[in-house]
Amino acid sequence: MMGNNKIKKSINKYCFYCGSKKQSMDHTPSKSLLEKPYPNNLLTIPSCFKCNNSFSEDEEYFLNVLAEISTNPTLLSKKEEGGTIYKARERSNKLSKRIQDSLIQGEDGLIYFKNDFDNIKKVIEKNAFGIYFHKYKRLAKLDSFNCTGFYPFNVQETRPAKIFLLTYSERFRLKKWTTIQNDVFSYIVVRDWARNNRLTMIFHIHNTAWCIIEIPFPHSKSRMKFDIHNSNNAFQLELFNS
Repeated sequence: MMGNNKIKKSINKYCFYCGSKKQSMDHTPSKSLLEKPYPNNLLTIPSCFKCNNSFSEDEEYFLNVLAEISTNPTLLSKKEEGGTIYKARERSNKLSKRIQDSLIQGEDGLIYFKNDFDNIKKVIEKNAFGIYFHKYKRLAKLDSFNCTGFYPFNVQETRPAKIFLLTYSERFRLKKWTTIQNDVFSYIVVRDWARNNRLTMIFHIHNTAWCIIEIPFPHSKSRMKFDIHNSNNAFQLELFNS
């Protein structure tokens, strides 16, 4: 039976998203969600060019959404002339129109931002997928990650009480978060009592929004397999021995 080190080396030759040959390394969390100077030892996972690039447009949109719903000075400065968001909208008429079309006038006369949750969902699940691999040293299928909520909170609190309470112990002590970059990106994994203690991952991004993702349980005693399919063949490796 193949040893763990050989398994890891074999798996790392392939794109974790689609199983084709690795051509690049994809950052997780995405560098677009972090700030310069970037933290040391950023996490990455193997990717092909097609998969890596396929997320870029949605990640750019996600960052624009954050900037539209935030009062965070760092994000707002990116919308100013010369900022990365400003430049992105100047460069892409499609992105600029996408953001403009999301601004709607409410019955109260105020302007509100209506985001495209499906695109946001893809970015969140992709980042959860990568963080999960590094946290548990287990590889699960991307479609087993399910983003169930995107909750802005620094303009108007939208986080459900139930989600907020998951981050506290029974004695109402705050549970420990893992910080990727201070005041920029943190995450926590908690058991959700409302789902039979299944695991939920929560992102805290730019002090602006929480992202809620249902994630699979990393069964340490079971043998996990990852099916990799490409145009030429079907490849299957056992990731970790029990």
